[in-house]
Amino acid sequence: MGSATTATPRSSAHWLLAALLVAVLAALAHMQPSAPVHRWLLTTPAFKLVTVYDNGASIGGVAISVSADKAVTGGALAAHLSKYVNVSGLRGETSAIADRVYTGNGILVESYDNITAGDRLYLVAPELLFVWPFVKPGHRVFIEPTQSPTGRPLILESWTESPRVFHVHNFFAEAEADVLIHQVLEKDEQDVAEHEKLRPSTVGSNTEGVRKSAHRTSENAFDSTSEAAVAFRKRSFDLLRVGDYDPAMCDGLQILRYSQKQAYVPHTDYFSSPPTAVWNTDPHTGGTNRFATIFLYLSNVTRGGQTVFPESYMPEGWTHPDDQTSGIEAIASSLFNQTSWEHEMTLKCHSRLASYPKKAHAILFYSQKPNGELDKASLHGGCPVLDGTKWGANLWVWNKKRHVAPPTDRIRVKFENPTEMPVGLFWKGKLMTTLQPHQSHTYNTFPEHPWSMKDAEGNVLLSTIIRKADGPDQHVHAPV
Repeated sequence: MGSATTATPRSSAHWLLAALLVAVLAALAHMQPSAPVHRWLLTTPAFKLVTVYDNGASIGGVAISVSADKAVTGGALAAHLSKYVNVSGLRGETSAIADRVYTGNGILVESYDNITAGDRLYLVAPELLFVWPFVKPGHRVFIEPTQSPTGRPLILESWTESPRVFHVHNFFAEAEADVLIHQVLEKDEQDVAEHEKLRPSTVGSNTEGVRKSAHRTSENAFDSTSEAAVAFRKRSFDLLRVGDYDPAMCDGLQILRYSQKQAYVPHTDYFSSPPTAVWNTDPHTGGTNRFATIFLYLSNVTRGGQTVFPESYMPEGWTHPDDQTSGIEAIASSLFNQTSWEHEMTLKCHSRLASYPKKAHAILFYSQKPNGELDKASLHGGCPVLDGTKWGANLWVWNKKRHVAPPTDRIRVKFENPTEMPVGLFWKGKLMTTLQPHQSHTYNTFPEHPWSMKDAEGNVLLSTIIRKADGPDQHVHAPV
């Protein structure tokens, strides 16, 4: 961690004026009764010495003495402090004029009263979001949630700077975890939308199409409306300090269940497809993408089930538990083929940077750097469960309103199998589900998307292209 420097020479006039003002105040002290002046200096100091950093930075701080007249508003203070610190902005800008100032406790500065002498202050450029600084391993910040109160402060503990990962203590209670699990299990028996029920997890987006993957073997469901899910979403906004809760800036709360041997190969949560005229996926140029992930561990796991960051290692002072690593090669070989991705991943999960499941614990990690660049270091995966069952949940918060395809383009299609034999349903050649006899399944898809049905031998029974002209609700069935 680097030490702070004093303001640059271009601020010499600032210091001269400060010294002059101090001399004037000293002279006034001899002219006025001592007690009132003394009380005034205690309650409203003429200056507060702070250290100012770029958004999310842990080094490069500049020591600056701030006076009340420079902090009439938060915006005025941000512009003033931008003279002394290089502020990162969009499109590679390194000398941006900040429009917001945050304290080291994540408080948005709106006036001089929000500043305490000795504070760390962070400057945020227009169109960017505040990013929690790392500071050092084990650094803790106490946060009072206001949009979703918990009755106790959230504790944000720094873990690693790259990837930028934090442990979050007191984010939720065990009873809240139980509610989420109970609700999703109940929905399996109810007549609700398919995405609200546990089903094999998929990859992709609604815009480009979702599909099953052999590299993601868990089950998932989404919850956007229950009281518990909304509470978690609001609390995530409190944690990230991104302003008032806006459901358009986050996905639904994703509930996950991993049974033994199930896992999710290392991946990034942001969408890496190139920007298009319809969707600019690059936040660094003003686009919109996933900004941060809050992952919740809803259960304990006997063995395995970590969240791994395979390109990084445990920070100093952190180790893998002996009861988890002992005999791990033999266990991995007993469960998986030695040439499989699951076997390789299991070994990395016990040697690289990994967060172990603990019921009612959470972690936060960022998919974007403080300047809006997508962060490749955020690559992570869901480790194979070696013994037991893992329940988890995660919320993706976006830097701006999340991208969704125009409602007029999305088409709801009910695929039905009226035959007496199982029929495979395929999207772009990928098996999506197997329809049992007289079973149906509904998917959201888009114009020009190809779908097909095949029998157990792989013979094509039906091929179709979804057409917008056929309406927003369509019905496709296998030939009898």
